[in-house]
Amino acid sequence: MKSPTPFRLSKVILALALPLALAVAGVVVAQRPAPSTDSGGPPVESPGTTTGDAQPDGPMQLPEQDPPPPAATDGEAAPPETESPWPGGFAPDENPAGPNAPGAPSATFSYYMVSGATLRGRSSTTTQAYDNIGCIHLTAGSSLIVNTEMQIPDGSIIKFLRVIYNDTSATDYVRGYLTRYTPGQATNDLVSVSSSAAFATGYGFAVSAEITETVNNISYAYTLIGWPTAASSAAQICGLRIAYYAPGTSTFLPTIEKNVTSP
Repeated sequence: MKSPTPFRLSKVILALALPLALAVAGVVVAQRPAPSTDSGGPPVESPGTTTGDAQPDGPMQLPEQDPPPPAATDGEAAPPETESPWPGGFAPDENPAGPNAPGAPSATFSYYMVSGATLRGRSSTTTQAYDNIGCIHLTAGSSLIVNTEMQIPDGSIIKFLRVIYNDTSATDYVRGYLTRYTPGQATNDLVSVSSSAAFATGYGFAVSAEITETVNNISYAYTLIGWPTAASSAAQICGLRIAYYAPGTSTFLPTIEKNVTSP
């Protein structure tokens, strides 16, 4: 009997699974609803990313490098330099695309920043004191809310709110809000972010979760709000910053640019 012809395997398909592990430093802040800025209720810790904390939801977001301490003015001491605890040293609103990122058309953030010194009490009973380098703290008041107007171009797309603080209290903290008003009719706190109640290291900042708010200056008025939980020099608000796409600069996936090379 003739032996069968040996069978030769001509093609092998090998399925490879390459798990990707991302080590993310940081801990998640306990989340509780932020109070409405028009509620008049007692403040509670608001959601957001604080220095050294990771976002509990959504895509990985890395914070930006702490800015160098500003030079002292008028004989005031500058805050000590701090090292950013985040990998790469970038904030979620400044995280650059990596070398292997898709070839999406680029869109550059614009920024609107105010110092704590420009904030004023919303109530006539609220008093404040200037500390240094643009920071203030509240000294008294039936309301601890301070605010100022936000002016960015109509049609801009707001993405992030940042609050900058000098928090040396292990129990009190500093909150920032972006609030939208339909004057005389309605109010909407679009986003809030705060330092952690346990944070007592001094100068720092916190970046909010990402939002998408298209600015409509015809129908709404926008206000930046600072709200420390105590009238104390241990809870200083130093600034608020909005990261946004200016009109005509925003682009969104799945728009892709194809890179063509000659053979």
